[in-house]
Amino acid sequence: MSRYHLLLSGLGGLAANAALAAVTAWLIGSAVIKAPLPYDLVTLLTTIIFAGFSLAEIPIMVLAMRRLAAERPSNHAFVLGLNAIFCFFAAVYGVPVLLLTGSIVPGLALCALGVVRLIASLLFVNEPQVITP
Repeated sequence: MSRYHLLLSGLGGLAANAALAAVTAWLIGSAVIKAPLPYDLVTLLTTIIFAGFSLAEIPIMVLAMRRLAAERPSNHAFVLGLNAIFCFFAAVYGVPVLLLTGSIVPGLALCALGVVRLIASLLFVNEPQVITP
């Protein structure tokens, strides 16, 4: 597993993230879906709570992927799939903000945290070092 493979799997997750966010933003913008909670205070609180969860899980997931990558070479495909899901999962926090509040900017900002997740995985998930005697 190399940084290149981590980058590709993360970009795949980001592409799925962007597609889901774009479809949801289009549905909100074209008034196909009406937001049930379009109030400023609800938008602010929902965004802060979801951003907190999204940012709090980054170090936990990076440490888990790092450990899985270091344990065995057979875990590489699993780690790459987990990295794609990890980068996509920012949309799981952003899309509910879009659907509940109808606010495009906070919802898309939460979806954009997928880029932070990709950078964190590229920086901190290392290739296992092979030590030869």
